Formats: sequence, structure tokens, C-alpha cells
Amino acid sequence: MTHVHDAPHTLTTFRYDTATRSFCSKVALRSLSANEVLIRTTHSGICFTDVHAKPKGCGLGHEGVGHVLATGAAVTSVGVGDRVGWG
Repeated sequence: MTHVHDAPHTLTTFRYDTATRSFCSKVALRSLSANEVLIRTTHSGICFTDVHAKPKGCGLGHEGVGHVLATGAAVTSVGVGDRVGWG
């Protein structure tokens, strides 16, 4: 299992901006902690919870599927390349 927790990673999330009535992205650069997993999301569902969150400027899409790109040093349940999903 490959652990890549020291190298910084670019994380991008999307939210709805009520002022411009459009979607915008937020980018952050950070390293993984020992218990975190970096996932490249390939699919993300938008459910009715997101309809309520949209006008509040929250990140959208919280039910996803993707592949593990890197794991923190303490992660043992998944490895790089594994397909994972969350809800």
C-alpha cells in the first residue's frame, strides 16, 4: 500500500453562488493527515438535500464514487487504486 501523506494535494469543491446565480469552485492545497484518504471522484449524486443546501452556498454532491489516489499512514482498510463509494 502506498502512503502519500506529506505531499500537498489540490482539493476542489463546487458550490452554488446565490449572488451570481451560478456554480463556482473553491480550491485548497493541503496534505493528508494520517487517517485521511484522497479520492478522485468520478461520479457524484445530487439529492434533494442539495436542493435545500444550494441557496446556502454549501458544497454540492455528497454521495459519490471514485478511486483512491493516496492514503494517510494510518489507513489500512483501503489502498491506492481501490474503487470506493460514500453517502
